Amino acid sequence: MKTSWHNILGCGHGSACRLAPQTRIMAGILLFSACMVAPVTTALGIIVITAITISWVVACSPPLRLARSFSLLGLVIFLPYFLLVPLIQAGGSGPHAGWTYAIAAPWGVFLHGMAGMLVSTSTAMILSPSDLRHGMLRLPVPGMVSAILLQIVHQTSELVYETRRVAAAIAVRGASAGWQTSMRLLSSIPRMWFPRLLIRADRVAAAMEVRGYCEADPHAFARSSMTLADAAILLIAIGVLLLAIVLRLSH
Repeated sequence: MKTSWHNILGCGHGSACRLAPQTRIMAGILLFSACMVAPVTTALGIIVITAITISWVVACSPPLRLARSFSLLGLVIFLPYFLLVPLIQAGGSGPHAGWTYAIAAPWGVFLHGMAGMLVSTSTAMILSPSDLRHGMLRLPVPGMVSAILLQIVHQTSELVYETRRVAAAIAVRGASAGWQTSMRLLSSIPRMWFPRLLIRADRVAAAMEVRGYCEADPHAFARSSMTLADAAILLIAIGVLLLAIVLRLSH
């Protein structure tokens, strides 16, 4: 995908975008957990996982191009597990013999993996960096954990952007041809890459200090209180998770 992953955040335009940021985060976590817990060897479990995934993707309405790209990425990652089916079948014996048993494990990895990827990426697409910050401040999460998570999101984007700038500058100067040039380039990257990142991080810290982020209470910036719609969505998500747990225990 040519789009930077940081630009993916907040690109969804579905009805879930009208929910409070903390509701989007919690609903995504609950639905992701339900997809992971529900069994994949029963018809009802497969229906629950499929219904959760389709419903949440439709509610988030990510751009079709990104949804298609993530779906293809999931197929590339999880479909190769089915290549293990002949080996599992050949090594099985007794109750663990047969193609049905051999295909169960790859099928579980595939369905759980695809559902988890689509639910988690759809959740990310309805959370802009600002929404993520507001949602984390509203949730009962330790301040240190919230600050670390937000900094990971922000600094990872800076790493990606800076790496792309360095790569573009190297390509323009014709330093991407020949293995000797490539080896010298790899050895010199830490000397030119890390200082640029440190300078950029220092600029960000100075800008935040000028704007008073170090003096104001971070919760004063939080907004988007929950409504009845948010409570209803959370109750539905909790109910779906409980249903998945019941299906797992009764399996």
